[in-house]
Amino acid sequence: MLARGALPGATALAVGILLVLVCGSIVPSSPLPRASGASAGTDAPTGSISVTAVKNYGYQPDVFQQVPTNATITVTFHDDDVLQHSFNISSREGFVIPDNYSAAQLNQLFAQYPPLYAATVNGYGDTSVGAFTSPSSPGWYEFVCNVTGHFQLGMYGFIAFGEDLPSNLTPSNHSGLGGPSLGSGIIAVAGGVLILAVVVALLIWRRRRLAYRLPPEQLG
Repeated sequence: MLARGALPGATALAVGILLVLVCGSIVPSSPLPRASGASAGTDAPTGSISVTAVKNYGYQPDVFQQVPTNATITVTFHDDDVLQHSFNISSREGFVIPDNYSAAQLNQLFAQYPPLYAATVNGYGDTSVGAFTSPSSPGWYEFVCNVTGHFQLGMYGFIAFGEDLPSNLTPSNHSGLGGPSLGSGIIAVAGGVLILAVVVALLIWRRRRLAYRLPPEQLG
C-alpha cells in the first residue's frame, strides 16, 4: 500500500525527465539592439575660427559663415600689425553698427550688449587663444576692434552662426588706411639703407675718378 501523495519510482522518474526537457527548451532573451547614434556620453559640438589683425585697420578674414550653433568655438586671434587691436563679437543679433558711432557710443553698445567673445593682442606676433559658446539658434552678428578710432577707420566684419550672411553685408574697404605693418616697415628701412649705400658708393667712385684727373693741390 502506497503512502498518500507518494508516486511509484517509475512515475517519479518520468516526471523528472519531463521537467528537464521543458526547462531546457527555454532560451534566455537577448538584449534589445541600440538605436544608431544614441550612444551615451556623446561629445558636444565644437568649431574653430582663426582671424588676424592686419595693417590698414582690417581683419583677415573679415567674414565667417555657417559657424556651428550651440557649440564651443575656439578662437585664435593673431596680430600682424605694429598696433594693439581687439576682436569683439557684438551680442546684438542682426544689427549693423553705424559707421559714425563714436568711441563712447561703441562702448555704450557693448555695455548694453556684452560681447559674445572679446580678445586683445598687443602688437606684431602676439596671439590670443580662447573659446566661447555660440548662440543656440541661427543668426548673424558684427565684430569690431574697439581700440579708440579703429572701428571708425573700418576695422569690423561679420560672423553668421548656422547660416550664410545676407548678401548685402559687405565689410569695409581698407585700402589706403592705417599705418604700415612691421613687415612693411622693415622693408622700407632696408630700402632706405640700400639707397644710402648706393649714394655713398657713387660719391666714392666720383672722388676716385677726380683723383686721376686733377692735380693733388686741387683735390679737396
